[in-house]
Parts: sequence; structure tokens; C-alpha cells
Amino acid sequence: MIRASLSVLPLLYAGVFLAAILGLWLFYAWSQAGQRRRDRRDLAQCRLCAEWIRHNRSTGLVRCPACGAVNETNLIINDI
Repeated sequence: MIRASLSVLPLLYAGVFLAAILGLWLFYAWSQAGQRRRDRRDLAQCRLCAEWIRHNRSTGLVRCPACGAVNETNLIINDI
């Protein structure tokens, strides 16, 4: 049995509660960052007009709908 005075128990409770909230917040932020990374995986930016293009990863070239330029799909910018 752990002996603790009554003045320490509220501090202990608050510490455990805040640690749980911090853990949930970190997990949520980590999962949202992963989702944003997965969403950006299929985006490429046109080298002429800077328009963002959603593409299929199986194709090597994609045509920009705005200017008509042909772009390589490996020009993906992941760090926005």
C-alpha cells in the first residue's frame, strides 16, 4: 500500500490526468500528420503554372489541366 498525505493526492490526480490528456493529444497529432502525408502522396505540382495536380501513381507522366504541360509524377512536393 502506498502511503500519501491528503495534500499530495490532488496533485497526483492532476498529474495523471494531465499526462493522459498529453498522451491523447500527441497520438491525435501523430495520426493527423500521417493522414496529411498520405493525402499529399498523390499530388504533384506543375512545373510551368504551379497548379496542383492529383495523379495516379501508376502513370509516369501527367498532363496539367490548367496549362496542358506534361509533368513527371516524381515531382511530388511533400513538405508544404
